[in-house]
Amino acid sequence: MTEPDDKPAKRRAERIGSVFRDVGRRGRDELTRPGGLGDNAHGAFRRWCQRVWRSRGGGMYAVGFMVAFLYFEFVDIVFDDVPKIFTTSWLSSEAIEFGIDFIVDTFTNIFRAFMWPVYVIQWQTPVGVFALAAMFYLFPRVVQKPIEHWMFEGEGAPDLAAEKADKKRRKAEAKAEKRASRSERKARR
Repeated sequence: MTEPDDKPAKRRAERIGSVFRDVGRRGRDELTRPGGLGDNAHGAFRRWCQRVWRSRGGGMYAVGFMVAFLYFEFVDIVFDDVPKIFTTSWLSSEAIEFGIDFIVDTFTNIFRAFMWPVYVIQWQTPVGVFALAAMFYLFPRVVQKPIEHWMFEGEGAPDLAAEKADKKRRKAEAKAEKRASRSERKARR
């Protein structure tokens, strides 16, 4: 009896191996080349922190929101999503369900992060209240300046009240221009 030919299986294994080597090389190149993911990820994270800082009014609440959101997302991804990845049949509707669950979980984590002071208080009920008060007392005196220095690259934090007033002023000017153009059109008729 003749032995079966292993050449097609070997060729397939070689092709799969070369694909994996190529993906690994491309990933390594993307992380190490100047201007790649390694250089841009830090800037993207810093921009996200700046947007959260501005939208949450700066200060301890903004930092607490960022830390809580990152914690909730990490726990959700590591303990919920990663196991789902390995048990999901990607050729069925489970893939769509996974995507929807991921989006819903992210929005849930955003709402949970809004309530981060409640989690600190509930951590150890009498101690949590004092811990939260100590954090809000110590943050502007000890931690805020280094965070602002990192986040805004030594430029100093933006004056959020001035930015808000400027935004209101521009909005009022735009409304006034709109009213003026409307009254002009009416006058021409």
